[in-house]
Amino acid sequence: MKLSRYIKVFPFEKRPGYLLLYSTKKASITLVKEEAFDSIDRGTLSPGNEAMLSELGMVVPDDETEKTEVSGFMDEINRRNPRLNISVILNLDCNFNCIYCYETGMKGKLYMTDETAALLTGFIKERFTPGKNSLNIDFYGGEPLLSAGLIKSISAQMKSFAECRGASYTFTLVTNGSLFRRRIAEDLVSMGLKGVKITMDGPPEIHNACRPFRSGAGSFDTVIRNIQETCDLVNVAVSGNFQKANFGKFPLLMDYLERKGLTPDRIYELKFDPVMNRRAGRKPAADYTDGAMTVNEPWVIRAGTYLRAEVLKRGYRTPKISPSPCQVEITDSFVVNFDGVIYKCPVFIGRDGFAIGDLRNGVRDYTAAYRLGIWKNRECADCEYLPLCFGGCRYMSYVRDGNIDSLDCKRAYLDAALETLVRQDILYGQKKP
Repeated sequence: MKLSRYIKVFPFEKRPGYLLLYSTKKASITLVKEEAFDSIDRGTLSPGNEAMLSELGMVVPDDETEKTEVSGFMDEINRRNPRLNISVILNLDCNFNCIYCYETGMKGKLYMTDETAALLTGFIKERFTPGKNSLNIDFYGGEPLLSAGLIKSISAQMKSFAECRGASYTFTLVTNGSLFRRRIAEDLVSMGLKGVKITMDGPPEIHNACRPFRSGAGSFDTVIRNIQETCDLVNVAVSGNFQKANFGKFPLLMDYLERKGLTPDRIYELKFDPVMNRRAGRKPAADYTDGAMTVNEPWVIRAGTYLRAEVLKRGYRTPKISPSPCQVEITDSFVVNFDGVIYKCPVFIGRDGFAIGDLRNGVRDYTAAYRLGIWKNRECADCEYLPLCFGGCRYMSYVRDGNIDSLDCKRAYLDAALETLVRQDILYGQKKP
């Protein structure tokens, strides 16, 4: 047996003579005695250690076979995927005026019509092929709850359809939270609502400056009240977008949540990410420039690891570092805009060259448009971080270069942050929801 190519080895000071191993391929973690680790190269690993490390993906029979398996990772996911996932942009209207919105320049009184909704349900039925047993819709906007009636109409049809096929139907919302009151939550949960993602950009003074109502009034208190009223009905995940100048104040939001009774047992997940810049040259001009251009920026690494530790030490759940395929590469995942035009990722709606069809005419080949398999090259294949990156984020390449022809390599980020992230998971652990 040989040591996996996709593994990181760290010292473990708390137990002298041991090494901390992390598999980027399986997101597995273990401690191994130094002499056992050294025996891998010598070919003298004991049967017990060999069985354990093989199960964890840390030793493999053959180096080239492992590379081939990882190269086929997306193909295997698509072959086994039992779910059809559709992200639906119900409208491009919003009652907020967020300073960094990536939809700037596209917003307006633009709503999905009943006719387009009928085409959408037909598209879903056609794509829900034999072998699928799970149908999920992610409702986006704008603000999706401005189209609450359409959510109910589509969900009623899709729930009935899925159940007639012996399958399940669920849906989720990405919402600013201002309209997610208890009565609407009760109605939607009965129709299949499984989870809600609500954005809170720090304590009141920061959130209200970044995410005001369109009138200019602060939205913080309204959103908090709605979370308090609904978190017993549905999984509420709180996300947030930090900037270089304000990330240090985000723990104040966590403290506030606890004081208001929104403790770890009531919040499904808590996660913070940097605000990303809009691409220069957008119309109207991309006047927001206080965000990041890449996750490799030192301040982003510093802020992200700091805030993750603050989340975990308070007992909140947050995503573990693990392989997370981009939805662009998932065959049965689509984004449908309000006008029926189809994309592979929400951030590319309305951008030239990224539409892959429409509800009337179907989906055309998008291999070249989205650079599928861009990570299938010698450099990526030899990189121990490939299972955590797979070429990075296409949108970040677009922000940086104006196209997605090059990789968004995350090596600098993972070199700097991975050991810290792994140690955070060991130190704090996470309870399952």
